[in-house]
Amino acid sequence: MMRLPHPLLSVQDRVAAVLGCGASRRPELLAAMLHRGPAEVTGYWAQLLIAAAIATLGLVLGSTAVIIGAMLVAPLMGPIVGLGMGLAAGSTVLVLRSSARVIASLLAVAAISALLTKLLPFHQLNAEIAARTSPTALDLGIAVFCAMAGVFATLRPASDVATTAAGTSIGISLVPPLCVCGYGVGTLAWPVAQGAALLFLTNFAAIVLVASLSFALIGFGQADIARLEAAELDAAPTSLLSRPLARRAMRSVRAFGGPWLRLLMPVALLAALYAPLRRGLDEVAWQITVRGNVDSAISRLPGRVVQAQVQVERGHVQVVIFLLGSQGDALAARDQLLQDIRTSANVVPVVEVFAVPNAQEFEALERSTQVPAVPIVTSPTPVPLAPPPLAQAVDDAAQRVREIVESRWPSSAGELLRVDMDTRTDDGIALRLVHLGEPLGAATLETLVDILSDDLGATVLLSTDDVPAAPIRLDELDDALVMRIATLSERSRGIGELRLCLGVGERPKQPRKDAAREARRKALLDVLARDARLTRLETSEPTLRFALVACDAPAAAPAGK
Repeated sequence: MMRLPHPLLSVQDRVAAVLGCGASRRPELLAAMLHRGPAEVTGYWAQLLIAAAIATLGLVLGSTAVIIGAMLVAPLMGPIVGLGMGLAAGSTVLVLRSSARVIASLLAVAAISALLTKLLPFHQLNAEIAARTSPTALDLGIAVFCAMAGVFATLRPASDVATTAAGTSIGISLVPPLCVCGYGVGTLAWPVAQGAALLFLTNFAAIVLVASLSFALIGFGQADIARLEAAELDAAPTSLLSRPLARRAMRSVRAFGGPWLRLLMPVALLAALYAPLRRGLDEVAWQITVRGNVDSAISRLPGRVVQAQVQVERGHVQVVIFLLGSQGDALAARDQLLQDIRTSANVVPVVEVFAVPNAQEFEALERSTQVPAVPIVTSPTPVPLAPPPLAQAVDDAAQRVREIVESRWPSSAGELLRVDMDTRTDDGIALRLVHLGEPLGAATLETLVDILSDDLGATVLLSTDDVPAAPIRLDELDDALVMRIATLSERSRGIGELRLCLGVGERPKQPRKDAAREARRKALLDVLARDARLTRLETSEPTLRFALVACDAPAAAPAGK
């Protein structure tokens, strides 16, 4: 029992009375928390397991309404608030029982969610699941207010706010993150499981801390907890927590520390979790800032932007723009965006700018990709829907152009990887070719343009991008080389059969301390890590090679870059 000065005890009594929990009601509430009969145990586990199944299916389906239904069923807030009460009142029995129930509950919920996830025929990471894998310090604030609602509901169980407060606290803070953790285990998506586990631990620590502080401030430490525990143990001598074990634990805990030490336990847990939460908040702030900078950079482009798609994630920026203008305008806008985004975000972005000669053509192209609504007609045999005529004509023309280009491509120039029709202008057809090999010479390029123009019956505006077939030496990194490799990775993106073979090389035993060099090396690894085609190899020298075959240990790279 906590010994405080009489004026503080009077203040506690007045605050408790205002909250509907006077001095006479404290022992009743503690006794109710200490007593757990068979009916209560059965009801608790039935509700928890049903809520876990509902929440898992709701998360997989991305249904907010179903998830809210699971929130209102789950009873997990009870033992967590009980743990806070045990720490505030100094009840070893309540702390041990509540801790055991919380641990068993989180294991059961995660196991059920993982099992249901394994049984499902699909595993799609949707917005509802992803929203619970990146906790920040803002989630900590939400948990604090949820804990206040849970404490208020505990103090006034018969009030008209009890159901609403408890449901809000349970739903937002506990069951969905545990089910997402089980989903991550079931799909072997460990980052998902770790992020959801961090969110649950954050909210758990915040609820325990707020509950224990609140119950201590309103005077539950004044209750004769030893008498209440003895009465409970005498009334249930055959419980799983036997009387000798409980009394031995009570003596050990009371000899170990007082009330202040008990209250410091959730504080220490919350302090340990604050660092990753702060990093998460910094990442969100970075994404918002970078998104604003990208939008500002797009608005400063000299041409009219018909459509823009911006994706900003952790350390990755991707921009796709349709610009009203010529191919030269598109290339200039791409270079400007690359420079602006790299300067403001400190990352190498992926930027694609497509030129649209006029607004009418863009609207026609957009309309050609839209399938008109077709009335449903009952038929004994399915009738296939015909594709839009304009869209089919565009696809046929593009395929014909690709076949002609492939047939005329000189074999000495290396493997032709991709043929893109960037735009169709009044002057002819603009083509962009990507190939594996050395750059085309001026004479070869001029001859190819003449041949293609004759075959296609229109003037061809040809641009070529080469991806080097020879290994690129990485032992002497500079900004230009990092930028070049980032450009090559972006240029060859979407070519699934192309492999990126990274020879990591042997690290020197005593590397030089060069901060700029390490920064460039990290930037290069970040760029390559985002490419799913990357294969790492153990080689004698650090190299990077683009290949159409499986990555084997490459031969010694030629001198130079």
